[in-house]
Amino acid sequence: MVTKSFGKVTYAFVLPAVLLYLFFFIYPSIQSFYYALTDWNGIDPNYQFVGMDNFLNLINDSRFRAAFQNTFFYALGLTLGQSIVGLILALLVQTGLKGQSFFRSIFFSPQIMSLLAIGYIWAYIYDPSIGSLNTILNNLGLSGLAMNWLGNMDLALWSVIAVSIWQGAGWCMIIFLANLQSIPKELYEAASIDGAGAFKQFRHVTFPLLGPAITITIVTGMIVGLKAFDLIMAMTKGGPGYVTESISTVMYDTAFNRNLFGEAQAMGIVMFVIIFIITMVQLTVLKKREVDV
Repeated sequence: MVTKSFGKVTYAFVLPAVLLYLFFFIYPSIQSFYYALTDWNGIDPNYQFVGMDNFLNLINDSRFRAAFQNTFFYALGLTLGQSIVGLILALLVQTGLKGQSFFRSIFFSPQIMSLLAIGYIWAYIYDPSIGSLNTILNNLGLSGLAMNWLGNMDLALWSVIAVSIWQGAGWCMIIFLANLQSIPKELYEAASIDGAGAFKQFRHVTFPLLGPAITITIVTGMIVGLKAFDLIMAMTKGGPGYVTESISTVMYDTAFNRNLFGEAQAMGIVMFVIIFIITMVQLTVLKKREVDV
C-alpha cells in the first residue's frame, strides 16, 4: 500500500516536468519536421505543402554548401585547438606551483562569459584601426604583422576560431584536470623506477589514461562547433562575403531576413542529422579506444 502511494506521489512530481518537456521540446521538434515540408513564410497562415523541395534546394544552394564547409572547418579547428590548449593548461596547473587555484580561475573565466559579449570585445580587439592587437604590434615594431583580422577573407575564419579556442580551453582544462587527478600515482612511481622521463611518462601513462576526458572534449567540442552562431554573428555576421558563415547563421538569415521558414527548418533538420551522425561515429570510435587502452 505504501509502495503504491509512493509511486503515485512520484508520478505527480514527475508529470509537470514531462508535460513541459513535451510542450516545449517534443511538440516544436515534430512541428519543425512538418514545416520543413512546406513553403511557410513564418507569418501567413496559408502555406503550401512542397514535399522534399526545401531539402533538394539545399543541395543546389552554393551558399549553404559553403556554410557547411565553414561550419565543419570551424568545428574541427575549435575541437582540436581547445582540447590541445586545455590539456597543456591542465598539465601546467597540475604541477603544484603556488597560485594554481588563481590560474585555474583565470583560465576558466572566459567560459562563464556571454559569447555575444566575447564576440563584441574581440571584434574591438581585432579592429584594424583602433584595436588593441594591432596597436600592440605597432608599438613593438611589428607593424608588418598588423592585419585586418576580420576583414581579410583568408584570416577571418581563423581569427574567429582563435577566439573560440580561447573561450573554450578553460572548460577542457577542467575536464582534463579531473581525469588527471584520477590517475594513480603508483603508475608514475613505477614508470620512474623503470627509468622513464617526463615525456615517456606522459606518452605511456598519462595520455592513454586520458581517454574519458578526450572523449568528452572532442564530442562536446564538435557539437558546440557545428552549432556555432553567437560568436560569428557578434564578430563578423558571416562576412567578409560569406567566408565565416555557419549553417546556423544562414538558417537565421533564411528565416528572419528572407522569410523562408520552411527552408530554414529544412536546414535545421539537416544540421541535426549531421550532428547526430558525427556524434555517434565519435562515440563509437573513442569508446572503442578507451576499451582497447
